[in-house]
Amino acid sequence: MSLLEKLSKSVIEGDSEMAISLAKEVIKQGLDINEAIFNGLNEGMRIVGELYEKREYFLPEIIISADALYDALVILQPYMKKLKLKHKAVIVIGVVRGDIHDIGKNITKILLETSGYKVIDVGRNVMPETFIKAIKENDADVLALSTLMNPTLENIEILVDKLKEEGLRETLKIIIGGAATSEQFANSIDIIHCDNASKAVDLLDEYFSGDNISGDNK
Repeated sequence: MSLLEKLSKSVIEGDSEMAISLAKEVIKQGLDINEAIFNGLNEGMRIVGELYEKREYFLPEIIISADALYDALVILQPYMKKLKLKHKAVIVIGVVRGDIHDIGKNITKILLETSGYKVIDVGRNVMPETFIKAIKENDADVLALSTLMNPTLENIEILVDKLKEEGLRETLKIIIGGAATSEQFANSIDIIHCDNASKAVDLLDEYFSGDNISGDNK
């Protein structure tokens, strides 16, 4: 098994001790840090996302796996700076006003962060003004919204209208997810629907690699 495969395995198994040891070995051997992160650690987290999608992993396993990844990144961080690695994009994420259910949001946040995105979590039951402030202050590229409750769909429409009023809609990608959301609803307000956290990462990776994702999301 290669060192990259071992790094991936340490994340999948949530083994922080192994992840730290392997990260030190990467440095000792003078291996490509970028490759170790993206083809080792992040590949492991991608598989964790798939396991979650298959309902073989749940929130506790995801948190443990993320901890292992972060522990390894602490070791690699100084070398990441030398390589001037940048975040793929800045994402503001939160649960819309009227809903306090945030497990899906939390899982999506972890998978996005461990896939190289900078994520600004504004919490749950979030007012439109709070989203707008976070978007402006962080020059966000993406707004990710979550809700499990049907009555909050109207609040998503209100938020999208306010983003238009603020002149933010043209440059901002908006993704929604959660039990109350649907492809039909998303299409009706010209935003992107995503039915699970792992798919959200795949969609954004496709877009920020230079390809466009479904829906103009203007």
